[in-house]
Amino acid sequence: MSDYEEEHLVPLELGGAPRDPGNLWPEPHYGTKTAYTKDGTETKLKNAVRNGTISLPAARSAIKNNWTTALQVTGIG
Repeated sequence: MSDYEEEHLVPLELGGAPRDPGNLWPEPHYGTKTAYTKDGTETKLKNAVRNGTISLPAARSAIKNNWTTALQVTGIG
């Protein structure tokens, strides 16, 4: 198994571009901020958009600027 996975900076579930090289990056499977922890953040943001807690542009901006603090920035963390 690889130590990294190809990840979308803005996830597909928030309308991220699936093949845009600017939206792809190698995300580690090790450390404290991993592909697995980002997946949870993505799901929480998607649910917050669906529930009307935050807007889609706000969710996209938060995760693009810094996914590790995206939930704090949007007030749903």
